[in-house]
Amino acid sequence: MEETLNIALKVLVASSIVGAVLSGCATDLVGDSADLTSMEYPTGMAIHPNGRYAYIVGSNFDLDYRATDGGVLYVVDLQSGVIMPSSKRMGSFGTNVVLSTDGRHGFTVTRDDDALVWFEISEDGSTISCPNEKADSESLLKCRVFLDDDPSHIALTHSYRDVTQYDASGQATTRRVEFDLLTISQLRNAHVTMMTVQYGEDGDLDFSHASAALVYSASESLWLSGEKFIVTGRAATNLLVVTPAINTDGHIEGIYASQAVTVPSGFNVYQGRGMATDPSRQNLFLLNQYPKSLLKFDISGLDEQSAATDRAALTDMLMLPSDMTRLVWVGDNDTGMLYITCVADDAIYIVDPRRMEIAEKLTVGDGPYDMVLYGNTLHVVHFIATDIWQFDISTPSSPKLKSKLLFKGSSNP
Repeated sequence: MEETLNIALKVLVASSIVGAVLSGCATDLVGDSADLTSMEYPTGMAIHPNGRYAYIVGSNFDLDYRATDGGVLYVVDLQSGVIMPSSKRMGSFGTNVVLSTDGRHGFTVTRDDDALVWFEISEDGSTISCPNEKADSESLLKCRVFLDDDPSHIALTHSYRDVTQYDASGQATTRRVEFDLLTISQLRNAHVTMMTVQYGEDGDLDFSHASAALVYSASESLWLSGEKFIVTGRAATNLLVVTPAINTDGHIEGIYASQAVTVPSGFNVYQGRGMATDPSRQNLFLLNQYPKSLLKFDISGLDEQSAATDRAALTDMLMLPSDMTRLVWVGDNDTGMLYITCVADDAIYIVDPRRMEIAEKLTVGDGPYDMVLYGNTLHVVHFIATDIWQFDISTPSSPKLKSKLLFKGSSNP
């Protein structure tokens, strides 16, 4: 249903753009730009390392604003509960957001303009900007890497290459090239993209990326270990482990699928929605839309060296009452629980991953969507209510509501 609606919305966007061109409005954009002071249809969230600020994707899901810059990257003060004035406009249909390992940059993907969007973060986390825009710009449109093929989700880890060099006397020195490694799932043409991001000699970001047709309608990616990511799809037959080929300069030369995990389904394909692993990374949990279920896989065979396929196996399945959106592991390996958002039921389902049973249905706000852990606090952002609920999850099986952040407008500069 979500896919059908998004396709219909994209057709509407395309029709509007064609109409503007035919009417001779080559420089004027049709419609209103997004409101930066009011949060609407949030789909992704990340929290600054200091825990004070959150970065939230506003998707422009209903196209109330023009597609070109109707999406927003909101900066939210989690202490005062206000939207900061440094929030920026971007393309529509944004998804999740991740931060670089040093906390100096963030990345999201916007499906309408087929782009990876990046932004710079101030040292205290209160301000984001696009270095390619004017200082007072409210836009991130000049901080994009175009990817094509409907980027839908992004995952990140950090890696490096050690390069040994020899001088004229044969003396060896070693130079380390560090970079963030991103994996981007794409809903069209079975594409998956992997990208490295590092600082160039001038201090600017240097991007390199490569794509390959690996997973049909790739919907989500998850870092597994080392430089391995696992990717699921909405019209796929397998989970795939993808790995990059990276040269000594930290640039990607290609990507490949190193391992496959069979996903049993009553249909020709399965429809993967979200993924999570336990802290030991011995088990993988997959949300499957058809049939509505949570699948548990033993992935202990997906070690660093093996290139064999089917080194993982389905070990358990829990049928779910409704479509689910995102999931996150809360707690340690022995007592931790899985939290799963359900927009349709206005609830978070808490699942015991060892028994594969629903332990509790936690009623929350209107349309819970994404969740982020910071210490012993779980932040939940609501797609419809457009607020954040914060839970104390010191005891994973018994969450306690701490506060609700209800956004009524932005703070003063």
